[in-house]
Amino acid sequence: MSRARARLFAMIITLLAAVLVCVASNQTSAAEKSFTPKAGELWIKIDKNKLKLYLYKGSDTVLKEYSVAIGRGVGKKKSRTDLITPVGVFKIWRVVQDATQLVYDPKWFGEPGEPEKGAYGAKLISFYNPWEIAIHGTNSPASIGRRVTHGCVRLRNKDIVELSKYVKPGMRLMIVERDVEIDAI
Repeated sequence: MSRARARLFAMIITLLAAVLVCVASNQTSAAEKSFTPKAGELWIKIDKNKLKLYLYKGSDTVLKEYSVAIGRGVGKKKSRTDLITPVGVFKIWRVVQDATQLVYDPKWFGEPGEPEKGAYGAKLISFYNPWEIAIHGTNSPASIGRRVTHGCVRLRNKDIVELSKYVKPGMRLMIVERDVEIDAI
């Protein structure tokens, strides 16, 4: 093997190793094991059983409450296409201020249909997770309060607009199966 090929091979191996480390650390750090809010800290909790999203200040003050739609699948989230809303503690990555230009493509889920612009509603709040799950508005307000999504959390557009005013990168998001004590997570 020539030196140039050996260097290229070494670079490819190094790049693949770096990608694998990033993917592995992203998957293990996407959901934290525990979270205890500090006094005055804003954070979000989603209760899948109640189909509700709560904006908290500190450990026990609910500032806002919204009805949501969640994934139609049940069990532990294992893949991007399993239709399950994940459970865990996550960090907010960013708020997409105009999600109306984003395109939903049913082919991502192996479903028939054409790509659709505007399906994500007014705004989209993304959080660190390996499944590309987000909190977003909707072009189907009748879906709120039901288990109908591919795993994302949907809010009415007026609700996501209001909520996004409070959301900042690094903010915590806790998704639970049912309402439990914060320290039990």
